[in-house]
Amino acid sequence: MGAEKKSVTLTIRGRTYSLRTEADSQRLEQVEVLVNSRLDELEKQSSTKSGAGMTDARLLMLALLNVADECLTHQQNLEGVEERVETLNETLSLMLDEEMLDKVEQIELMAS
Repeated sequence: MGAEKKSVTLTIRGRTYSLRTEADSQRLEQVEVLVNSRLDELEKQSSTKSGAGMTDARLLMLALLNVADECLTHQQNLEGVEERVETLNETLSLMLDEEMLDKVEQIELMAS
């Protein structure tokens, strides 16, 4: 059975959001800090380039697009790692099979 959901409040860019979650409070604090820092960084970048700030809705959309892109990148990296692990596992299995065959042959030679 999963953990019990609890009501929590997060503050993102000065606005509070209430939600129910099973996540622990330390994880939620990390999420809150990450989201706020990403939005602050995007705001800083946009005001530097254009001379004016963006609306919160536009900042949120850009942050969402950035996070989605990062998720896809991490997913692709993970798939690459999984493929590499599978290849290494197959190679190791073949090596062990060969080693076992060599041992069996040695035992048969000693027995004869």
